[in-house]
Amino acid sequence: MEKWQDPNVVALWIAIVILVVFTIILVVIKIMHTGYKRMTEANLRQARLEVEHQKKLLEVGLLAQEKERNRIASDLHDGLIGKLSVIRMKAQLAKTPQDIEVMLGESIAEARRISHDLMPPMLEFSAVSDLIDGVLEPWKNKFNIQFVSDVRSFEDLNPQAKLQLVRMLQEVVTNAIKHAKADKIEVTWRHTPKFYALFIKDTGVGFNSAGLKQGVGLSSLEMRAQYLGGRCRVSSKPGKGTRFILAAKAV
Repeated sequence: MEKWQDPNVVALWIAIVILVVFTIILVVIKIMHTGYKRMTEANLRQARLEVEHQKKLLEVGLLAQEKERNRIASDLHDGLIGKLSVIRMKAQLAKTPQDIEVMLGESIAEARRISHDLMPPMLEFSAVSDLIDGVLEPWKNKFNIQFVSDVRSFEDLNPQAKLQLVRMLQEVVTNAIKHAKADKIEVTWRHTPKFYALFIKDTGVGFNSAGLKQGVGLSSLEMRAQYLGGRCRVSSKPGKGTRFILAAKAV
């Protein structure tokens, strides 16, 4: 009998083959398990990052809402309530009806401005240019405000996009007037079939934007820009005013 025909030799070779196959299977399982584990860990890290990002957006959104409430409360207290208190005092001092009439007119205009800030009228049916002009109109009597509209598209933005755009405009202009102490503000709206952009430039005191931290104001602007699928940028230097730009692709 040939040696290779020996049952013991055959059994040994079969055992070796089985051992090799089993080893290969174990190696393949180990590789698959390691790959699956790495993929799972990567997915978990991505999920954590997304949760943290959503948490940050929610926090910024809540802070932005609170800031907006404080701004409106300040407008009511310093503007409307202040004017009404003066009217009451003048009435008690028996001032002329003409004086009271003028102040009532100013109070009504102030109330209309605050109402417009809360929710621009006819948002869905108004063009963006008209909405921007409506936001700027109450300030034109006290400040040098220039508005240029360059619209080359027949497609209008949806109501939510308009609202985010108006909120960004209100925040930047309010900061320019109340904090930057600007006496001149230039606003440009450009809308083409491919993109739209909002430019705002003021002649205020300015600040060092290179060292700008992620404050609530800037975070809310970036959050709104992300909602629009665009990007925003603020650049400023002390004594050189501030520039703001929002750019997004037209849908």
